[in-house]
Amino acid sequence: MHRKWMSACISALSALAMHFAFAIIVHLWFSASVFPIIIMIVGTLFLWIICGGWCRRQLGLSPSAPTFVFFNVFFLWGVYIFLIRKDVGPAMDAAFNTQCLVLAVGLWRMLLSDPGYVIYENTFADSMDQTIFSETKTDQLVSVDHFSGTIGNDETASDNRLFVRARYCRKCKAHVDRFDHHCPAIGNCVGQRNHRLFILLLVTFVSAEICYFLCSIFCFPNFINFRKRETQASHLVPWIISTALFAIIQVLWQVPFLFWHLYCIIVNVTTDE
Repeated sequence: MHRKWMSACISALSALAMHFAFAIIVHLWFSASVFPIIIMIVGTLFLWIICGGWCRRQLGLSPSAPTFVFFNVFFLWGVYIFLIRKDVGPAMDAAFNTQCLVLAVGLWRMLLSDPGYVIYENTFADSMDQTIFSETKTDQLVSVDHFSGTIGNDETASDNRLFVRARYCRKCKAHVDRFDHHCPAIGNCVGQRNHRLFILLLVTFVSAEICYFLCSIFCFPNFINFRKRETQASHLVPWIISTALFAIIQVLWQVPFLFWHLYCIIVNVTTDE
């Protein structure tokens, strides 16, 4: 428990330091064009990932990705409330605050959710390859309530899916029905029981980040043309610009990721398959 709290604190401080570095980059290169600043911010993100790997290998501390994600959500929400909100219309304000609330509650539920854990009734699983189930042995699978610990035969399994799409997650050390992937950002697997919530969160992330970017434009006119704003610079402006660029960078990878999952839903396959 002590190590978990330490990992969470390190992740939160790391996220704060990362955003502080972004703000410094914007402040120092305030008169530059937007593209070099974006490149430097992306480079800083990769540097933070490398530092996280170093901490895990050298210090034995694994940063908490869910804490990092939670902190980023609340950090952008805080910047919006204290620096941007006063210049945003009521409709956009209500939309963004609602999206942030959905993200906070959804991430917490996703972290604690049961993705669809399954186990074997006997020890046959120990002798099987842990990456795929045999169709001839799926009748030996039972469903398990991850939190209550109760185990019971799933009578519907023999009638339809028979758990043939269950896979083994090495991170969670458990079999998951209709396993899609293990998501480090939420600290949990994505499977049969929480896939819809995962898609909802992904859509909300994209829409909230786009909304935040638009709100920052309302707060700071002529957002793209940095060179015309040298006389307007203040100690608060870099925080608005850096968080807006951070949000739009997230959108650039999350949109293809979302389309990939929508494609998988249409053709009825999982990422693991």
